[in-house]
Amino acid sequence: MEDSKRNRIPVITGCTASGKTAAAFYIAEHWPNVEIINADSRQIYRGMDIGTAKPTQEELNRFPHHMIDVVDPDFLVSAMWFAEKAMSIIEDVLARGAIPLVVGGSGLYVMSLAGLLDALPPRNDVLRNSLISIENTAPGSLHRLLDGLDAKEAARTGNTDRVRLVRALEIALLSGDKPSVLKRGGNPDKRFQFVFIEKDNTVLREGIRRRTSAMLSNGLLEEVRKLLEHGYNRDPVLGVTIGYSELIDHLEGLCSLDEAREAIETHTWQYARKQRNMFRRLPEVISVCSNPVKVANALFGEEC
Repeated sequence: MEDSKRNRIPVITGCTASGKTAAAFYIAEHWPNVEIINADSRQIYRGMDIGTAKPTQEELNRFPHHMIDVVDPDFLVSAMWFAEKAMSIIEDVLARGAIPLVVGGSGLYVMSLAGLLDALPPRNDVLRNSLISIENTAPGSLHRLLDGLDAKEAARTGNTDRVRLVRALEIALLSGDKPSVLKRGGNPDKRFQFVFIEKDNTVLREGIRRRTSAMLSNGLLEEVRKLLEHGYNRDPVLGVTIGYSELIDHLEGLCSLDEAREAIETHTWQYARKQRNMFRRLPEVISVCSNPVKVANALFGEEC
């Protein structure tokens, strides 16, 4: 292998239900020494199998996989935590002369791993709740506070955009520095090569519908019930995970199973649109259709 290609890190991204896993398995079958690095923010959790479309044990045994079933769902993994763990594995894979193939649809995970995010303070729920309480008591307070700390950041943050205001103040108060100074666009790692799997909206929505139906038929409701019986609650993971949150609503009598199914499909589609917008901003990203051969060619050319 040429030196210019020896240390590259290929990445397959795409919306949920777009065919990333199929493309990765095709490459692993036709290209020697490929090891798959999971970049799905929920497949990292033990016990969350059906609702995350996690590869089966047979599939995991066929090819080397990393960053799957790493933690229990009572610990919320941050993008920075993931990036540190995954990069250590990637460097080890490269040192052994193998190819680390990153596969996943979690935009923040992929961007953090590739050095495209700034090293900012993690969220602090105690501080966030205090800031929200202040804003509820005196609307407009957060924007005035931010203006006093960082006028530049306040000028580009709407005075009614509570989410961005809270995050900007969180960064300023925890770091002791101005958010506008800390946000530099990260430190991109040029070894990463991105392929984004495109799918027509109609085809993607139908795929989401079929996938949701299959998950429910394969026992997703029982999987959610079992997690709850093991003592896991909505916080910090299940309640913010599509498929699990809606079925917890159903189990708590807040909606019917059909209503939960519809909510899963709707929320998955909304998430897919956010994924598309984020991944299209990756540097030099190549968009291809879901044909595994074309994905392989986009990453490896005629080699694969």
